[in-house]
Amino acid sequence: MSTAPETATHFRPVPVGLLRGRRPAVPGPAVPAGTGVEVRHPTRLNAMALDPSKIVGTAAADDGEPRGSGHPAGELFVVCDLFRTARVEIVPGSDEVTTTGHCSRPVLARHAASVMRELLGITDGLLVHTEGVDLPPHVGLGSSSATMASVAVAINELYGRPVEARRLIRFLVDNHGEEIDGRSDSLMPVQCIGGSAAAGLIPGSVQVVAGNAVPLLSAGLPADYRIVLAMPADPTEWDAQQSLQEEARHFDDFLRTGRRHAPDIAYRLIHQAWPALLEGEVREFGKLVFDYRFRMGSIKNCSFSHPRLLEFADAIEPAFTNGAADVLGLSSVGPLFFAVTRTEQKVTELFRDAGLRTFAARPWSEGYSVVKSW
Repeated sequence: MSTAPETATHFRPVPVGLLRGRRPAVPGPAVPAGTGVEVRHPTRLNAMALDPSKIVGTAAADDGEPRGSGHPAGELFVVCDLFRTARVEIVPGSDEVTTTGHCSRPVLARHAASVMRELLGITDGLLVHTEGVDLPPHVGLGSSSATMASVAVAINELYGRPVEARRLIRFLVDNHGEEIDGRSDSLMPVQCIGGSAAAGLIPGSVQVVAGNAVPLLSAGLPADYRIVLAMPADPTEWDAQQSLQEEARHFDDFLRTGRRHAPDIAYRLIHQAWPALLEGEVREFGKLVFDYRFRMGSIKNCSFSHPRLLEFADAIEPAFTNGAADVLGLSSVGPLFFAVTRTEQKVTELFRDAGLRTFAARPWSEGYSVVKSW
């Protein structure tokens, strides 16, 4: 029997600035350490969920608070140097959150600033600006959650870092949302696992976030590896409400994959892939990601993200099987693919021959950084 209608019912729009889920204890009100700060925040590539069946389940309500967006699926991800910049300034004489005229994703920036203001117990007026990689949303880069994370860490920095990193990750997961076309006053509380926030707040270019957004494992990639990203030239353009409706049609497939493969995924991660990665052997980690995406049905489950996703996957599969890439996967539900490789040009050519648009990145281990403060 289909479970998609029941499991999707809690995904309903919420007001911008509504604080949801558990609130970390913060001595307050917080006091600013300056008048402004600019930070840059890296991007995560979501290689795989540890248990995709938990992406479907209803997020738990916390002590009577409005339901958060966190889902206990767990996540294995790679961090790269595609940065999102956030600048936050205190506006004297104001008590409002505003965004600059050329702010990228202004609704998300305003939401993140508003919930952080409430968390910190402050009423200062804040002017927020964000910018990042010129790519459309909903391609698999986690740009929505990275936007909110960059604003949150900037405000946390501006007020002396009163919220500890792990608590801030959980707070951001609970308060995640994505834009609905034509609406500036509400967001869709889409499922969130925690990788984008952890990418900036926890060091390490390969990380594991366990259920309920707990950073669990962190390691680096050897310095000579590069990342090649590839996506269709015509990605589907839709808002969070539309993409979630399409994803809900595949919820039964996510459930089946998780129930069948989650124990094997956990065993291989802990006993094979991660020990090898700590010794500098990337291929074993890559085998787990490849099997999950190409052999356990994940790419098929995510085929709603682009009408040619399965065709592209078949065309680029040799990048891993012929050894050109040590990791080959889809990021989140796609349609963006990525490869971790020592032979960047060879993989790039294979992706382009498949009809994909490519761009390059490097693994990033240092988390977010402060560009300047004043």
